[in-house]
Amino acid sequence: MEFLRRYRRDTVGLFFGVLLLILYAVALTAHWITPADPMAVNLREVFSPPSAKHWLGTDQFGRDVLSRVILATQVTVKVTSFACLFAVLVGVPIGMFVGYRGGWVEAVAMRLTDMLLIFPIIMLAIVIVVVSGPTETGVVIALGIAQAPTFIRIARGVTLAAKEELYVEAAIAAGSGWPHILVRHIWPNISTPIIVQATLTLPVFVLNASALSYLGLGVQPPTPEWGQMLNEAKDHLITSPYLIVGPALALVVFVLSANLVGDAVQETLNPKLKKRK
Repeated sequence: MEFLRRYRRDTVGLFFGVLLLILYAVALTAHWITPADPMAVNLREVFSPPSAKHWLGTDQFGRDVLSRVILATQVTVKVTSFACLFAVLVGVPIGMFVGYRGGWVEAVAMRLTDMLLIFPIIMLAIVIVVVSGPTETGVVIALGIAQAPTFIRIARGVTLAAKEELYVEAAIAAGSGWPHILVRHIWPNISTPIIVQATLTLPVFVLNASALSYLGLGVQPPTPEWGQMLNEAKDHLITSPYLIVGPALALVVFVLSANLVGDAVQETLNPKLKKRK
């Protein structure tokens, strides 16, 4: 593919792309690669320092921290990926529809979107998760709805430009209805900026999911999540500072990888940035 050929030229993007794939592979195989049971409580090994048996030590319940970081990778990847998909599936169709139809429908939809964009994403997510409940599903819905307005605006903007093209006018002249035009003619020509935005937004989902868990509004114990593990580790920074290393490093690597991959995808797919390759 032309995309892969151009993407491979970006050494940094390629390196972090492989790193991101490794994190997703860890998430998919978490239950098989954990060195110990991440849920098993062992009060005889409470706050054991890093060793050959427990590479990242154990927590206040004697649970293996490395195993919990690996399982938390699965939880975080699942929640953030589904939240991103939820935001795209909700925001893009609405944006395309109002952008194509125009009129009072567009005016009402965009005013509501502007109202949602006034609030910080994390604040809006907190309100939604309090209503829906602090579960994996609740976090997915909260983060998805909080980010959906961004996709609505982008989809509307590119649809406004695409509907003026000759191929759309030809489809209208041929008697095609608006659902057919949106799916067969407009979507294939506006998918690039949507893909780029979804890639660039993934780190935001990760940070917000961890923030919700850190505040106790995300995935609930005993299921591990990076933000939740950081919240637990902060109470033992003096006596057991090693507890913070695993979840903090995993969070930094994921966010950094997703950010740099998003930048690389944007430069690869954006025709205006081809000369950089």
